[in-house]
Amino acid sequence: MTVFVVWLVAFAVFLFFLLRAWNGALGAMIKRRLPTQLQGDPSQDRWVMSTALAVLGATFIIKPVSMLLTLILLAIGIWVGLRVGCWVMRKANLH
Repeated sequence: MTVFVVWLVAFAVFLFFLLRAWNGALGAMIKRRLPTQLQGDPSQDRWVMSTALAVLGATFIIKPVSMLLTLILLAIGIWVGLRVGCWVMRKANLH
């Protein structure tokens, strides 16, 4: 129960600060990074992205080792995928 309460408090703090920072650098960065097809109503983007980042931040506060291992595995998977994709494109005959 204590872990859940700490997670809720961390989530609320992250959400509060992310919503306050949306009109500054955070909103501009998200708008630059998201493709046009994924950009919707700016007021909805604010809540969806802030909530998602708050969940990630609160989970990182509670279980940092699990989050780091997950990030490492994702990075390795992306790296291998890019290497295999480049190798396949070199071997493919595109004529």
